This record gives sequence, C-alpha cells and structure tokens, in this order.
Amino acid sequence: MHLKDTTTGEIMKALGELLHDVGGTSNLALNLVALTTEDEREEVEQAASQAAQEHPYRLILAIPRDVDAESPRIDAEVTLGERLGAAEAIILRLDGAATARLTSIVLPMLAPDVPVVTWWLLDPVKFGLAQELRSFADRRITYSARAADPVESLYRRAQSYVPGDTDICWTRISLWRSLIASAFDGVSHEVESIEVKANRNDPSAQLMAAWLHTRLGVSPEIVDTEVERNSEHLPAIVSVSFTMAGGETMEVERKADGETVLRQEGLPKRRQSLQGRTLGQLLAEELRHLDPDTAYRRVLDTFQNEYAQRQEAAEAGA
Repeated sequence: MHLKDTTTGEIMKALGELLHDVGGTSNLALNLVALTTEDEREEVEQAASQAAQEHPYRLILAIPRDVDAESPRIDAEVTLGERLGAAEAIILRLDGAATARLTSIVLPMLAPDVPVVTWWLLDPVKFGLAQELRSFADRRITYSARAADPVESLYRRAQSYVPGDTDICWTRISLWRSLIASAFDGVSHEVESIEVKANRNDPSAQLMAAWLHTRLGVSPEIVDTEVERNSEHLPAIVSVSFTMAGGETMEVERKADGETVLRQEGLPKRRQSLQGRTLGQLLAEELRHLDPDTAYRRVLDTFQNEYAQRQEAAEAGA
C-alpha cells in the first residue's frame, strides 16, 4: 500500500487495515528501525527479509531524501510479507524537516512491549540523526566497514559507546573467534607473541587483534597484508599465528577459496571451510542477542586504548 504526502496516523491506519485483512497482528519479536539511502534500500531489504525468517519483526525503514526541501513530507509504503518476508514493514521516504524529526515520526509506529533495535549502514551524522537513532533503541547496530575511514569510524563508535551498541564488523569475526578458541583446547603453554596477517584498515582485523589481546594478555602485531576475499562481509584476515612460551607454534590460515587450515605442532592439520556470510545472516546473528554484549564492550575498550596510543605516537613522531 503506497501513501503519498502522508502522516503517521494515516500510515498506522493503513497497517491496521492490512493486519485486519489477514486476521490480526503476528507474534512480533522486536522492532527494527533501519536508516539507509535509496541506493542501499534493496540490499537492506534483502538482509531484513532474510533475518526476518528467524525474528518476525516490524521493520521501519527510513530513507532521508531531499533533506533541504522547504516543506516536510513523508511518502510511505506499508506491506505485510511480500518481498520482505515474515515482517510487517513500513518504508518511509522523508523530505525536509521530516528527516530531523525521525524520533517523533517513528515512536508511534513501534509495536508495543517488544525491544527496539536500530540499524544503519550509512553515517547518521550526515543527516544529524546520530542522537535520534540512539534515543529510543534498546540495541544499536552499525557497520563501520562501510564508512569512508573504517577504523576511524570504529574509534568514534568506541568513544561514544553506550550499552547495547554493536557493529557488524564484530559479528564478522565470530566464526574466526570460535575456531581460535577451540584450537586452544589442550594448549598448556602461555602465548608469547601473536601475528595477525590482515588488511590493517579493516575494522574486523582491529577487533580481532583487540580480542586476542583481551583474552591472552598479549598485544598482537598486525602485518598489513593484501587479502583476497570472495565476499565483502568476510573479515580481511589471512591468518593468525601464535608462538608459545615453550617454542611451539600454532596458525590458523584462511585461503582465498575459503578453506581454513589449523596447524599445530605434533598434530595433523585440521581443515574446514570458512565462507563469507550474507548481510542478512550477520544481521540475524546480532538479533539473536538483544542484551548488551559485554565481550564486545571489553574488546572495544582495548581497541580504543591501542588506537589512541598509536595516534599519539604518530603525532609525536611527526
């Protein structure tokens, strides 16, 4: 159902009529409020549709359009199912002052008594919406890798962190973290040094190094490496290698085709496939955990401290 130059009241009336036609509201797990551009809309819709297979929710997709328009305007599309799968969906295209009033527009549209998650791929600062997206959400999902300066963007996320924040770049390394954690079963010697071969400008690589530092008490060296990936949602990491206090070594290496090899002295090689996941799969993983991610917070603190120290050293050497 398409509504031109409409109001919040008319949008909710349209949603109510659609729900009445199918016999009432569905069992919603949460509200998902996503901020995107028209260029990214299709990608966001596909990801939301995939994630909705696990988490039925009300999707409110906000697209700032002509932010300089003299008159505020809201155009909306209201759907149930269809291309967005198991979701109630409200797609908003906002002009003029309507963009800056995102909170007052969205709040009446939220399904009651379920959590609110905000998610954005673009930089909300560009539209003056950084605080707007934080103000009404229980959980906030960003994607620093999409920023013009990904590592600097992650650092800004660290500086402004509040409980409930997370980033898709953290989700991207969950399979790597599981594999490395399992590799340490039975390892008795302490780790002396760690080397991460990765693209230094990849936020996932920075988070991996910070996670290893947090867990093992050793600051890894990131060796800047060109990484061939078959999906942009893969972390730009080639390998992680460890040298133990007893001289033993261990390495996890991912080849370009996705084959991942674990090498440990005295043991046969272990192989498995580590392929890139879709944005929808990564979003679904994040939506499984709506409580604040304390592990991410600790890792982000470590990353923030190390990044600040590198900046200070660079300035001192300039």
